[in-house]
Amino acid sequence: MTSRERVVRALRRQNTDRPPFDFSNGFAPAMLDEMERRTGSRDPAEWFATDVRTLGIGPTRLQTDYTPYHHGLPPRAWIDEWGVGHVPTESTDPGHSHLDGFLHPMERLATLREVQQYPLPDIEADYRLESLARRAEELHQRGLAVAVSMECTLFETAWYLRGMEQLFVDFVERPALAEALLDRILDKRLIQARKFAEAGVDVIRTGDDVATQRGPLMSLPMWRRWIKPRLTRIIAEAKRTRPDLILFYHSDGDVAALIPDLLEIGVDVLNPVQPECMDPADLKRRHGSRLSFWGTVGIQTTLPFGTPDEVRQVVRQRIETVGQGGGLLLSPAHMIEPDVPWENLEAFVDAVKSAGR
Repeated sequence: MTSRERVVRALRRQNTDRPPFDFSNGFAPAMLDEMERRTGSRDPAEWFATDVRTLGIGPTRLQTDYTPYHHGLPPRAWIDEWGVGHVPTESTDPGHSHLDGFLHPMERLATLREVQQYPLPDIEADYRLESLARRAEELHQRGLAVAVSMECTLFETAWYLRGMEQLFVDFVERPALAEALLDRILDKRLIQARKFAEAGVDVIRTGDDVATQRGPLMSLPMWRRWIKPRLTRIIAEAKRTRPDLILFYHSDGDVAALIPDLLEIGVDVLNPVQPECMDPADLKRRHGSRLSFWGTVGIQTTLPFGTPDEVRQVVRQRIETVGQGGGLLLSPAHMIEPDVPWENLEAFVDAVKSAGR
């Protein structure tokens, strides 16, 4: 069975020769340094022979000057293509945005006209997407499954631009501004969804971090008012183009309360299923006939603090519970940080690859 066959069958809740796996949240730079020291490689997917490769869009040709939207930048700060300022901590490398502080370029905008005129990037431009089909086919020829990322789909992109507190204020006090911002992002995502589907990828990765480990960041009515209808349109556009496409939704934290809504709008796969705040086996019992699970291995518990034998035991438990009848792609529930012993990564991969049906 090829990796592509394994991934597609598993995510469609069918049995496979073994569960597929990947490192979908990547490795921290310091962990890549450790990997290179041990193996000579800085490519976890190739070194560990994971089952999935995730593609992104090409670089922009725009050179938008966003400095007028910032009132001075601290040392080492940099601005991304959306205009969001990133401030690295002392312990992170510039460009490692996962741990950066944010500077929100639209935070001080006060009128609908200003929101409408803010220069957004050309993430939907043909020249940035034209190589996707070729790259996907090259990976398919190697027997690999191909995903394409549209994560930070709506809510995260909006609050990176506006600031989380200000965006929530807009939801209540300035709904026209919030609608304008979200709809401008949505217009671009709809084009991306169609073009991603046309490129022949197996999985489109959508999602926003909309929860803490104690539950959603906002009330269900607020999520249903602002996020759900737009996410519905994105998923519908992708599946209208290719009905067999697999739609993945990512959110850290406890999103159990959102699952019925996600299923209603066509989500096929939930990621990363943090075991520190959600019980993967219970989710399988309740939703496993309609939902697959990608992740489930704790990065706050098992991988940094377990022994290699404990890592293997957790992998076996996930396969025996969440993996019954398919529906499981094993992956760490977050980025691999330097506190994860290398031996635990090897134990994780060994346990997956040695697992039977």
